[in-house]
Amino acid sequence: MKKEAHSWWRMHLEDDPTRRSHSQVKGIIDGLERFLAPEPRSRLLDLGCGSGRLTLELARRGHRVLGIDPDERALTAARIAAKGEKLNVHFMKADIRAIPYRADFDAVVSLDGAFGQLPADRDDLRCLEAVKRSLKPGGKLLIEVLNKEWLMRHFEPNMWERAEEGKGAVVLDRIAFDFERGRLDNHRTIVLADGRRTPSFVSVRVYTLTELKAHIERAGLLYRQCWGGFDGSAYGMDSRRLALLAERAREDKSVRSDPDAGLIKALRIKGRRRA
Repeated sequence: MKKEAHSWWRMHLEDDPTRRSHSQVKGIIDGLERFLAPEPRSRLLDLGCGSGRLTLELARRGHRVLGIDPDERALTAARIAAKGEKLNVHFMKADIRAIPYRADFDAVVSLDGAFGQLPADRDDLRCLEAVKRSLKPGGKLLIEVLNKEWLMRHFEPNMWERAEEGKGAVVLDRIAFDFERGRLDNHRTIVLADGRRTPSFVSVRVYTLTELKAHIERAGLLYRQCWGGFDGSAYGMDSRRLALLAERAREDKSVRSDPDAGLIKALRIKGRRRA
């Protein structure tokens, strides 16, 4: 086992979303706002929001934000943080393949590699179709993921050992890439101080720009642009990340008319389903 990770995996771990400084979080949202150019008090959906660090920063800037994630523990932490700051932001546990909204959002964002963690490509497509339905005509989608072109140039199978700070545990990661499935697989074992072991498995579909663009278009969305990161750098093979902007057509005829307004809509944006 190697305690020194290969450079690509060290870079990936050093960008651990849970360990980012507040200034790094602000930098990401600065880039997001440049890409999306949202109006004040826009309705935004953070898809796969996790513990909500980016969601909360969007709320601090005055946007009306809903975070969706399947992990109730992460959402609980996000709600506690929002309550502590008295932010007008809401969190809901939901399957991202079945977003319970229709033409409600000005923009949907999926950040930090949240996109691609579903079991199969068809599930990712269902997610994008649900995103399209949830967007207003002209609404935008921003997806940010690991760049497969970069990964394939730097990847080596990896064993990584690190201590969990303050927990007396050791995390063992065994990283492999499944070329047939196009997935980055992590077989993780947490070894507690008393010797007990807790195994887990995380698999992420890693897309090329071409593959992701094709998925976007199959879902009925319009591809607009891509970048190599939130700094607005040009996308290329040396870009570690891929940020893609898409849009729902402004003249989309499939939008269902919505006579509701005011309080009814305000309640829906807080996470309540339609009757």
